[in-house]
Amino acid sequence: MLIFTKLRGSSTTESPFRPAALVPAFRCETWIGDVVRGLLRHVPEVLVVDDGSEDLTSEAARGAGAKVHRREANGGKGRALREGLGLLLAGEWTHVAFVDGDGQHDPDDLPALLDAARDGADFVIGSRLADPEGMPAKNRRANETGDKVLSRMTGLPVEDGQSGYRVLSTELLRRLRLTANRYAIENEMLIKAAPILRRFAVVPVRSIHSTGHRHYRPFRDTWVTSWLSVHYKTTGSDVS
Repeated sequence: MLIFTKLRGSSTTESPFRPAALVPAFRCETWIGDVVRGLLRHVPEVLVVDDGSEDLTSEAARGAGAKVHRREANGGKGRALREGLGLLLAGEWTHVAFVDGDGQHDPDDLPALLDAARDGADFVIGSRLADPEGMPAKNRRANETGDKVLSRMTGLPVEDGQSGYRVLSTELLRRLRLTANRYAIENEMLIKAAPILRRFAVVPVRSIHSTGHRHYRPFRDTWVTSWLSVHYKTTGSDVS
């Protein structure tokens, strides 16, 4: 089921529709090759930002066909995404698909997000909450708490607002001044985009939580990102 909210006028994406994928990765050598190969079935370019991994993440990503930007030291997901966006927004892409590198996002769910973007949504979230069997109860409860905070702050029907699986138009991204270094960047994107969004969509995606170690700590990180969300809200939308 697609939840779709029309905010400001009607927006249709003019051709050409040129999406690229941005994948932050830290110690992901086990999964990154499959992630890249899967994404390349649906988008013409995948940029992997290796956030200071000590393993073979960069080599595996490059071998699977990705372009790789390697950071020498680990700086957090937000910093990795901001550096990757700096590279992609210098190009002619119309949309950026954000996909985590640790295998928890199914690349074959991406076409549904891209379809929503092609139909005019400039901000699309892939929600794992439609798949309760695939998400541990503690993660689900933490996400639901975060969604209440985000819905109140943005006025949007947010579902799985902390999901890293999303598609945003580059027109929108160029107007956002993102500053977060860690997981709060997902909330920051939504809060700063909300006042200028034309169309917002939530698309159900499969939840995969059996691929190995997770760097995200549900309750602690939800608490931190919620407080940072208050900061982003009270200090202004920070858009151009």
